[in-house]
Amino acid sequence: MSVLRAFRVGVVGAGRSRNGVGEHLARFLHAAGTRVVAVAGSSADSAARAAQALAERHGIDARPYDHVPRMIEDARLDALVIASPDATHGPCLRQALAAGVHALCEKPLLALEGEFVAEGERLVAAFAERGLCLAVNAQWRFALATYLLLFPDVEPRAARSFAMAMAPPATGREMIASAMPHPLSLLDHLFPDAPSGLRDVRVEQPSPERARVTFTHPGRGGIACDVRLATSMAPPRPASLAFDGHAAARVIREPGYRFALRTEEGGGREVPLPDPMETLVKRFVATVRKGPPFPPDPAIVPGLRHLHDLLDRWP
Repeated sequence: MSVLRAFRVGVVGAGRSRNGVGEHLARFLHAAGTRVVAVAGSSADSAARAAQALAERHGIDARPYDHVPRMIEDARLDALVIASPDATHGPCLRQALAAGVHALCEKPLLALEGEFVAEGERLVAAFAERGLCLAVNAQWRFALATYLLLFPDVEPRAARSFAMAMAPPATGREMIASAMPHPLSLLDHLFPDAPSGLRDVRVEQPSPERARVTFTHPGRGGIACDVRLATSMAPPRPASLAFDGHAAARVIREPGYRFALRTEEGGGREVPLPDPMETLVKRFVATVRKGPPFPPDPAIVPGLRHLHDLLDRWP
């Protein structure tokens, strides 16, 4: 693929019926210079509404489809973005693979049921073997550079503890799929060669809307991790992360829905945070433009294994 080519992208799930992630991914792809030429929905009507919204809000001229394989073929796609419900991820990924197109998939890579770890291993290997890029939209690792502006003396790879707080739009067991890929992806990218398997997993869930997940991540001999979840159905949703007790909270400023990281240490210092999802999309676009080889993302399969570890301990 030519570095200068504005490659063609189709988005599955670009509507706002749930969290609007598909629309955000579409506009970030458009801003990165790709051609978002098609959208697919669960019905012809939902696809048409999504296409109209992209045109009106972001100037994206995308043709609507209600059938993903037809969209991939008719629109001559180079890449497929999957932002539809979890249960559709596997079928869409297999369709992208069969058609020979790159894929950017919302987290988790697959619905957390059946033999999802083994299926994920097969998909990751198959995309790499076909010379295709496969990425997962778990973007919090791209907040680390900004975090280090607040805490330049902190070395995440040498930390003994890690904590994160999130407000997923889910309750109960569904919080695993909605929220836990974020801390796991961040940790698995920091420690790509760590042995598999979380240790000392414990889940406390005093109510369907709240949970605390503690575990030891195997990176660098073991990092004590503490993740706190509190359901929030409406954005903006609070979030924070900390290494060795040095905590930074994400704040959102209006107008413009601008992100920043803020700490209460030192009088509440604050630095702007480039949207991590937009950074991830730019990285995906740059990787595809650069061309093969596309080695597997080293965090995808360990992340699926860790999610399986959590499912085994969830009440």
